[in-house]
Amino acid sequence: MLKSRTARTLTVLFVAMTVGALSLMMLETAPVDEAHATMTAISSLPVSDDKIVFHTYVPVNREKWRNVVVRKAPSADHSVAKSCHFIVSDETQAVTTTELWKNQADGYHTFAPGDDWNSDSIGVCFVGELDDHALGARKFSELMLLVRTLQHHFAVSPDRVYFHSELDDRTIRPSGPFVRAFSDRLIQ
Repeated sequence: MLKSRTARTLTVLFVAMTVGALSLMMLETAPVDEAHATMTAISSLPVSDDKIVFHTYVPVNREKWRNVVVRKAPSADHSVAKSCHFIVSDETQAVTTTELWKNQADGYHTFAPGDDWNSDSIGVCFVGELDDHALGARKFSELMLLVRTLQHHFAVSPDRVYFHSELDDRTIRPSGPFVRAFSDRLIQ
């Protein structure tokens, strides 16, 4: 009697473990893509959506980012651009991320007395001039799509989206219909 009870228990245990292992194998998801090259950097299509925001080396810290600061630089290789998290440029034909964003590190894009804007602000660098004459419809759309995507994912209200010149009076504030159109298209 003991041998048959032991045999039945071991058989039930073996079947249960096999069924459990097969169930876990069927639930397995695809491995995380660890490629460090951003597809938008090699694509000719302007892409700035969830893919670029969440393609990082470390998990995105949603609670950290409270502001978005938009500033300009003469080129994507300029030190100002590299001090930001995202770059909107015609040179690369896409929105790209810097190593700072991929590592979820603080930027060094804003120096304003009395506040540490770099620790909780996402820096967005626009290559070129932020005025109505130089800004084309495509570049404006890329910039707006990126800012709105950041607003959405990090719950950034419109009053927390700044031009760099609003925080540092040494820089010139963009003016004209561009500023009005930019403000009107933020997520309210």
